[in-house]
Amino acid sequence: MNRTLFYSFFIFVIILLGCNSEPANKNEKVSEEDVSFIENLTLLNKEKGLASLKTNCYSCHNPQSTSHDDMLAPPLAGIKFKYQNHYPERSEFIVKMSNFIHSPTSNNAVMRGPVRHFGLMPKVPLELEEIRQVVAYIYDNEMETPEWFSDHFEEQHGKKWK
Repeated sequence: MNRTLFYSFFIFVIILLGCNSEPANKNEKVSEEDVSFIENLTLLNKEKGLASLKTNCYSCHNPQSTSHDDMLAPPLAGIKFKYQNHYPERSEFIVKMSNFIHSPTSNNAVMRGPVRHFGLMPKVPLELEEIRQVVAYIYDNEMETPEWFSDHFEEQHGKKWK
C-alpha cells in the first residue's frame, strides 16, 4: 500500500468517526434506581420552573437574544427538540440530559454542532437533584424560542420548526 493511499484512508476514517452525531452513551440503559428517582422527583411548578431557568440557564440560553450570534449557547427549545429525538421517553430524557449537564463531556454531547460553535458547556454549580428538577420542567413544558430561531432551524435542518 503506498503512503498517499494510506494517509488518504486514515484521513477518511478520522472524518467518518468525527461526523458521528450519536453521543457515546446513547445505548447505555437508564437504571431502575434512576427511573424510580425520576418518578418520585419533586416537580417545579410553572413559576418556580421559569424562575430556575432564568437564574440558572438564561445567562447562556436566553430566548430573548436578538440573533444566533448573540447567544453563548443554543436555545433551550432546540436542545429539548434534539434530546427528545434521541430520548423520547421522559425518564431517559431527564437522566441523559441531567447527567450531561452535571458532568459535560464532548463524547456524551447530543448536539455536536453547538459544541463546535459555542464550546463545551461548563459544569453548573447545582446538585444532580436540582438539575433533574429543571430538566423535568424543560421536558414537561414548552420552551420559549427566540424570534430568529425558526428561520435558523429551517436553514440548519431543511424543515420547518414545529
